Amino acid sequence: MKKSIIAMAVAGALAVPAIASADATLYGHIMMAVDKEKNEKLTVGTVGNSESRIGLRGTADTGVDGLTGIYNVEFGVTTTQTSYEPLVREMGAYTGAQNRNTLRTRLANVGLTGDWGTALVGTQWAPHYSWVTGTTDVMLSSAANVLRATDVVYRVDNTLAYVSPDFNGLQLAAAVSGNKANSDKNADFVHVAAKYGIAGFGAGLSYIDFNSEDAFEPLKDVTAVALSYETGPFFIGATYSHLRIDGADNYKPWDIAATYAVSDATKLKLAYADFREGAKGYGVEVQHDLSNSVNMFVGYGNANSDLRDTVSSTVSGATYNSVFSTGMRVRF
Repeated sequence: MKKSIIAMAVAGALAVPAIASADATLYGHIMMAVDKEKNEKLTVGTVGNSESRIGLRGTADTGVDGLTGIYNVEFGVTTTQTSYEPLVREMGAYTGAQNRNTLRTRLANVGLTGDWGTALVGTQWAPHYSWVTGTTDVMLSSAANVLRATDVVYRVDNTLAYVSPDFNGLQLAAAVSGNKANSDKNADFVHVAAKYGIAGFGAGLSYIDFNSEDAFEPLKDVTAVALSYETGPFFIGATYSHLRIDGADNYKPWDIAATYAVSDATKLKLAYADFREGAKGYGVEVQHDLSNSVNMFVGYGNANSDLRDTVSSTVSGATYNSVFSTGMRVRF
């Protein structure tokens, strides 16, 4: 069955009106990994570095020459059963299955695009990640858990963004986020970014000013830069961030990652992350594609003792541990 037909069925189930008049594409993937962390038991069915998801995106005719409507909705999919978890009464309220959502919103945005650029409103990818810190996000396995030191923002809610057209390899972006539920005088954050690419070389620059303590405490602002080069089967990229944190020393992490395609189907990957105060991680991975849609992988991520013991208590409560990870991703 063609994807367009499936997309119509899903759109109907989601009660999206008049979807038949739009160019809709259903997409997503199912990810399953098997992880063995240091000093922990085996865990089957983790999300690796890419949670399972399903989404719908497309375009719609506005009736205005040179102006096209666009939309994208995407959900993360829970891959463990939710209906069999018993309800437990705690503190006068029931907890359990009713509080575990099968779907989690990842993206939900609409916008307009044309020769003048693209404007989007809603939950969307931040250029900070897609243009800059995502440069070194190359792993499929859970080895990524001890890498990506520069990552701060991925997707952002309540956001209005503009992306310029491509000016001979140069693109600019600006975004602002606001939610009256958060305590700030103006916007929750203000974001500007730029990227440039020519002859295999790439560069990205991003700055975010965090105004909302409710949404982003203790972050004050972040500046990040990325450089990359790709030639034939070889790719290398590096990212550096400078974070100002309220009540703490500035945080200056950096990442580097490289990949090499030994064949059309097999790729070798290596990455290194320097967090701070001696906390470091490295990862290796082999990805083998049975087809464009079916990807197998095996990887190892090593967290040194400083990363396991120090960073876990100082950066967003995150935990880091050395891990062996293998699994499979099927895309549609």
